[in-house]
Amino acid sequence: MSHHRKDVAERLTKLLMLSRAGKFPLYLIDLFKYDLGLPHDYLMTLLLEFPDYFQICDMGFRDSGGDVVFGLELVTWRDDLAVSEMEKRGREEGETGMRIKCSMNLPRGFDLQKRVLDWVDEWQNLPYISPYENAFHLAPNSDQAEKWTVGLIHELLSLLVSKKTERENLFCLAEFLGFGRIRFKKALVHFPGIFYVSNKIRTQTVVLREAYRKTMLIEKHPLMVMRNKYISLMNLVLRRGKPIRAVFGGNRKGSASCSNGGKKKDDYNRWRKSDDDED
Repeated sequence: MSHHRKDVAERLTKLLMLSRAGKFPLYLIDLFKYDLGLPHDYLMTLLLEFPDYFQICDMGFRDSGGDVVFGLELVTWRDDLAVSEMEKRGREEGETGMRIKCSMNLPRGFDLQKRVLDWVDEWQNLPYISPYENAFHLAPNSDQAEKWTVGLIHELLSLLVSKKTERENLFCLAEFLGFGRIRFKKALVHFPGIFYVSNKIRTQTVVLREAYRKTMLIEKHPLMVMRNKYISLMNLVLRRGKPIRAVFGGNRKGSASCSNGGKKKDDYNRWRKSDDDED
């Protein structure tokens, strides 16, 4: 539908705007293709439908095999889209300009010492710098630079339909943007009330906490509704003519299921319980 195509085009535009040069190599965009909800043929469909948004470009360097690396580039910068989700929320809550604070939801039982709470309050009161602005003039190890980094990661996760992505994807983005892995890693470790790193099925996934209530998305993108319906359908299998619920992992890279023979019910329940505990 046209409004969904416009939505995905604008989210891809905002991703490109996070880069100072307004462009990313295609291999990097492909890392976020599923999380952004891009169609598999987005280079053909979106570029043809939105020629005033994107164009293919030469990134100016070559890969390890000596081949030219191509990328996707913004045709024009769009001021109307250069507004972060935190800025939108701040306007709704009456916070304006530099008074915007990050939403923090610490895990249950996670208590901070008073000196740490005092530091968090001071950090929250630091000026908010939009992720669409260039703030590389700040000292990399300063609290102000860290708040800008947190804001950039927050905006990236907000652009994704599932509000989460693999940690390795974030690190690849950090290296291309010039942040480095360590700077992103510190932001994830220092602020567990903003980001949650899940370690499941040997995959580390960074989740935006404020977007979830327990394990459920608060605001579901229509594409996520469709994906969940598909997963529910795949969870139903036939065994001896009767529908049962099988065990399928939510990760798109693989799934786990009970074998047809020799699995006792208590083994199955223990497996499901251990899987839930990992969440």
